[in-house]
Amino acid sequence: MTPDEELAHLQKLSSEYEPEAEGPLVGERQSSAAITTQYANADPIYRVKTAALPAKYAYYRTCRGDGHCGWRAIAFTYFEALLRVGDASKFGQEEARLNSLGNLLEHIGYGRDIWIDFAESAFELLRKLQHSTEQYDGAAETILLDTFNDMGESMAIITFVKLLASAWVQTHADDFRHFVPMGDVKAYCSNNIEPTQCEADNIGIAALAEAFVKPAGFGLEVWYLDRSPGEEINRSFYAEPMDHHQMTIQNAPMLRLLYRPGHYDILYKAGDVPQPIQQQSLPPQPPLQVALANYADDFVPTESNVADVMTMIPGMYPSGIGGRWASLSYDFSPSPSSHAQNASVQSYPAVPAPATPVSTSPLDFIIPSHPSHASQYNPPAHHNLHLDQPPVTLPIHPSPPVSIERSAPLTIERGGPFRPSMYELEPGFGSGMQVQPFQTSIFRNSHYNTAHFLNPDFQPEEWSPDGEYSGHKGRHKSHSS
Repeated sequence: MTPDEELAHLQKLSSEYEPEAEGPLVGERQSSAAITTQYANADPIYRVKTAALPAKYAYYRTCRGDGHCGWRAIAFTYFEALLRVGDASKFGQEEARLNSLGNLLEHIGYGRDIWIDFAESAFELLRKLQHSTEQYDGAAETILLDTFNDMGESMAIITFVKLLASAWVQTHADDFRHFVPMGDVKAYCSNNIEPTQCEADNIGIAALAEAFVKPAGFGLEVWYLDRSPGEEINRSFYAEPMDHHQMTIQNAPMLRLLYRPGHYDILYKAGDVPQPIQQQSLPPQPPLQVALANYADDFVPTESNVADVMTMIPGMYPSGIGGRWASLSYDFSPSPSSHAQNASVQSYPAVPAPATPVSTSPLDFIIPSHPSHASQYNPPAHHNLHLDQPPVTLPIHPSPPVSIERSAPLTIERGGPFRPSMYELEPGFGSGMQVQPFQTSIFRNSHYNTAHFLNPDFQPEEWSPDGEYSGHKGRHKSHSS
């Protein structure tokens, strides 16, 4: 070849050269800061615009630049917007609507047998996404991404989308005639929309916005990254979401494309991406243990037929799980002097109560919280009672006076499962009381009287029931036993 012919041949090869496309057909969603990194060493205008991009559009998704990236980006974001709506019935409605667009295809000469095979790929994807949405299995996004990364399925859906764009342009020729060469709309569609290696242009995108995107209730906008003046990317196309009454739909999903000369990608705002729900697994809980005194058994309530008021008081339980209250028993001696009761039991640091000395007068009594149940109440064995006081002469009629020798003041050691009661007498209560003679029959016959058989410190020598108890001794004895 002559030098001129060789130069012409090289020029032709250079103009026809297309780099081999690499990467997935549709990539994973990622931070748009990656675009800023790509242009870190580029022209200052690109550096400024890409540096401001992440503040407005937080994420982006790549599309393979194989000549179909524009069509692929619109088709993918259309299905993704359906998922964002989250209405399972919406998929069935869209399938019926897209199927009805076959009338446009037939109007331009494409019979159903030509386009239905391509349309079935789109319908099948709609059904899969609807089923996943109904089941709440979380697999819808994976299904969508896997389908568009399958070359056969992806190209079938793209072909159907391109046929819809061509049919819309040809059936609305008056709207597009002034934007195509020579005003020949049909020739333009045959050369620039329908062929395989034809990238989407403004006419094709405008047609898809009217036929494919807006009737679904979505909007479409394209942002252009170029060297025009300014610090942000420019919007080159915008289709507002409208309803059937041509009213703007508020908060409708928007399909956003990023156009760089010869290539389209997908843009997302931060609000377009649903945030994943953080699920924290709770650690296994040990079985509930109810500690009563020294017991650590699992609490198993048992039915009891004993109507005992003590069981209604919080913290008051029988001696064991499902057990009964111990019967009251008193040890007494015919000797007039009382016995010191000492019992060694385990202390309970959880209920600290220091021993408080109680200074008593010659007449001092320990009044139980429930006097009416004194015959059924057994004081805990770990309460140490030391009853030693100066001699006191108690004039009890008709018996002669009895001398009771008491030594040290009364000392009470608190402990055990019983919590202090708000009704408990304070230490030293009654210290200012004076000795009162037992003059009334009510007091003489009350268990507060140490001469009464129901008193814990009962002294049988001091008890002399009056006439109203005559004939009922057997009944009282049975109660005290």
